[in-house]
Amino acid sequence: MENSKNSSNKGYSIRWAVLLVPLVIFGFLFIMGVTNEQLFVSVMWGFFESLMVNVGWLISLGSLSFVIFAVVLMIHPLGKIKLGGKDAKPEFNTWHWWAMSLCAGIAIGIVFWPPEALIHSAYPPRGMFLEPDSHEAIIWAMRTTFLHWTFTPYAIYVVAGVLIAYAAYNLKRPLAPSSALYPLLGERSTGLTATIVDAITLFAIVGGTAGSLGFGLMQLGAGFEFMLNIPTGPTLWIALCVIIVAGYTISSITGLNRGIKWLSDKNAWLFIGLMTFAFIFGPTAFILNLTTQSAGAYVNNFFEAMTFTDPFPDGDLWPQWWDMFWYADWLSFAPIVGMFLARLAYGRTIREFLMVNMVLPALFGIAWFGVFGSLIIHGHYYQGMDYIGIYHESGIEMLMLRVLELLPLVEVIRPILIITIFISFITLADSMTSTVSMLSISRSDELTTSEPPVSLKLFWGLLTGATAIIFLVTGGLEGVKIVKTIAGIPILFIQIAMMVGFIVYYFRGKVVDNPGTYNITNQNTVNKDV
Repeated sequence: MENSKNSSNKGYSIRWAVLLVPLVIFGFLFIMGVTNEQLFVSVMWGFFESLMVNVGWLISLGSLSFVIFAVVLMIHPLGKIKLGGKDAKPEFNTWHWWAMSLCAGIAIGIVFWPPEALIHSAYPPRGMFLEPDSHEAIIWAMRTTFLHWTFTPYAIYVVAGVLIAYAAYNLKRPLAPSSALYPLLGERSTGLTATIVDAITLFAIVGGTAGSLGFGLMQLGAGFEFMLNIPTGPTLWIALCVIIVAGYTISSITGLNRGIKWLSDKNAWLFIGLMTFAFIFGPTAFILNLTTQSAGAYVNNFFEAMTFTDPFPDGDLWPQWWDMFWYADWLSFAPIVGMFLARLAYGRTIREFLMVNMVLPALFGIAWFGVFGSLIIHGHYYQGMDYIGIYHESGIEMLMLRVLELLPLVEVIRPILIITIFISFITLADSMTSTVSMLSISRSDELTTSEPPVSLKLFWGLLTGATAIIFLVTGGLEGVKIVKTIAGIPILFIQIAMMVGFIVYYFRGKVVDNPGTYNITNQNTVNKDV
């Protein structure tokens, strides 16, 4: 019912019911933002606050359940199941697989948010009873940053990813988020259910990706103003947006093997190079000591931190605005990121999937935020840099640009950071554009991981860029951020249903290492020498 006729007979048809949902919703929100911007933002923030106060605890518990499920699945004998069956061959070597997973998962976030630890140390929540700027507040701030950017977000992603991959490659279902509901709902997971689930998924990811692009444009604008004296604002944002949209649209059109794989490889090396440089030429001993103690505090207090709600009436709603906000944010990305990760997983075991897509990126996140979080904390508290003052004056988007002043060759490193920001978002948007394009069509063939049509990639690339720039210029970016976070609420229930369905399927004895019937286009055995 949701598929249109394909007049060009190219083996696919448009899923109009799925595609139109984000168009209608974001069109309505844009009209609201333009006609009465203040009312729009206040209503959205009010709704968000009410939602998080009343439902935020469930977001925290749901996210914790995904971490537990992922760990159990990794150590359980089920981890030996190969996605696609025993004869399935991987398409990518482990390095490219990990690089694409890392860049699709957090990408621009790790460039934008390392100052989070400093902000938390200066403004800890009332419910933690910490003295601002104290040693205890610094350790707590670092472990909280690890909480937001390491195992929990990647657990949210991999639960969606591994269940979508198992449904597609071992249960012979379409490669789509709704297919992961098949173990719970059977054939009822198709038709209207699939339309609703996939439409919610597209709505969430358009807002999520557009929100990330908005952050990136603010950081790039700040960089151009700081280095080249080009005033940041709508004109510069639009110019930068055009360049970025052109970059990720062209990259997406070139396909998974050329565009995304090439960009992810370069992006990962830039991350490693910047982190290594900061580690060697920064306060190395301080970085090692603070990261080590903070990582220990993160592990020791993990369950307490994941369930921190600050329930008392005189609280400041800190966990609602930070912890739960981040969990909902990750959830809004989860089905599409999970679907992208599933595309890369053919021929790998479930245990390999979890190791490469959760454990290794999370460990990299600890190293990255440990290095740059320690660097900015050391600069603020022990080297006389007033980074909190810069934060209040110029925003968080300026902090990473200024913290590089603590390192040698800053005039060389700062442009490299700007290039990294460009490539980071192009890589993220590239993978998301390609994946949402796949979700927008139904195929008459069985090549579930073959490339979607160029016209759809172009459409989604332009829509994402236009959404970001429109809301940024009209002052409604905060509204987009709230909308895509709110979208994480229904996705929470969808993902819990996926997980419960798989568990039920297992206890019925139906989770087995069956071969799937789908083929990877241009499938090759991994080059062991790469």
